[in-house]
Amino acid sequence: MQEPEDKKRVGKRAAPERTPNQDAIRADADLYGDEADVPIRRKKKKKPAAGSTKSGGKKKPQKRGRLRFFSRFSQAKTAYARKTRAFLEIVRTEGENPRFKSVLIYGHRVPFWPLVCLILVVALVAMVFLNNSNLRVAEETITVVGLSPDLEDYKLLVVSDLNGRRFGDRQSSLLRTIGNLDYDAIFFLGDMVGKSGDPEPFYELLEGIPASKKAYFICGDSDPGPYVAVPRDITGTLSELVLEDWILGAIERGAIYVNAPVCLSVGSSSLWITPSTLLNIEASENLSIWKEQTAQEEDGVISGLAADYQTLPITTYRYRIAQSFYDVVDSISEDDFLLALSHEVPSDKTISISGAHSADSGKYLGEPDLILAGHYCGGVWRLPVLGAFYIPDNMLPRNGWFPAQSSVRGLSAVNESQVYITGGLSINGATPFMAFRLCNQPEISLLTLTATLPESMLSAE
Repeated sequence: MQEPEDKKRVGKRAAPERTPNQDAIRADADLYGDEADVPIRRKKKKKPAAGSTKSGGKKKPQKRGRLRFFSRFSQAKTAYARKTRAFLEIVRTEGENPRFKSVLIYGHRVPFWPLVCLILVVALVAMVFLNNSNLRVAEETITVVGLSPDLEDYKLLVVSDLNGRRFGDRQSSLLRTIGNLDYDAIFFLGDMVGKSGDPEPFYELLEGIPASKKAYFICGDSDPGPYVAVPRDITGTLSELVLEDWILGAIERGAIYVNAPVCLSVGSSSLWITPSTLLNIEASENLSIWKEQTAQEEDGVISGLAADYQTLPITTYRYRIAQSFYDVVDSISEDDFLLALSHEVPSDKTISISGAHSADSGKYLGEPDLILAGHYCGGVWRLPVLGAFYIPDNMLPRNGWFPAQSSVRGLSAVNESQVYITGGLSINGATPFMAFRLCNQPEISLLTLTATLPESMLSAE
């Protein structure tokens, strides 16, 4: 009897019955294959070295310069990134309000805005220090119609308002600047000693100037003197009895004190140097006044008056100045060059009157060809673009406040006279609240005389 097919499959060697999971595993094996089917990985071939060829030929030369450049650039970029990260780790801000954040510097908390203000103050102090230490040389060519050929390209060095200040050890910085300039004579326009009364900085400057260069000086409004309060009770010249010590010391060092007209011979021409205080003074009348005053005080000394005994030396000295002025005023001709030295800038009226005197009116100095002045110190404080906002001169409009910048320094003209105002080296004693120069470098001036008209005037014609 034949058994059914289902029963034939039952037995010891009968195939096990498949489950759904076994069917899935088998399908995966058919899809990916077994381990025998996995290919063996081959070792990668090494890339040929730079510059070599597959055929083993000659190596190509390496571009070492370009490689070094990119290497250094990469190193510098990496170093900069490290420094930036280090800085950010050192300095960082904290706080909710960004306007009032505090700054952590090496772990110390510092308020942000006070730190900013401190940085600005330090920067301002550094700027002021550098501004007040760096010297400036202002050069100007002055055209004088009818100038003598002997004075063509004659150079005047103008220094004013030192006020006892030093530029380097024993004025080394100032003297180095002056030594690099080509000049024929040097003029000191007062306030060289200043209210401090210390003449040593001025002496150091005079001692550093070559003896071949003529040096002339006058007093300023801040300088002591020029006369002592009580004449010295010594035996000596009249100057030694009445003049301040700093003036005598400057004279001993070769400088010429200009208290009366002095002639400087240049070739066959004469350059007369006079204090501006003698402008518009009639020589004959001035001599008579001081002669009479001297005679009266001499009588008082004989009578035993102590007051006349103290004032007589100074009066006698002034009488000698008047006598010297009277003796030379007729020697100054129209062909001579007349240079007036003034610490404070003379008013336009004073200059205009000096040119209005006639020969019949008495013995007067003529209108000066050039007036040199200082005193303003360039305005001491100058604002960018706007310039100086104050100079100490009550004769100017608004008493010197917000002056015309042409009146502060530089060259200007009044009738036939030219006026040059130098910026000076220090500050003005009349404005003590301005204790330093702001946006205003210390200045000396180098002026060149010429009879040649400037190109601007020639083109205008």
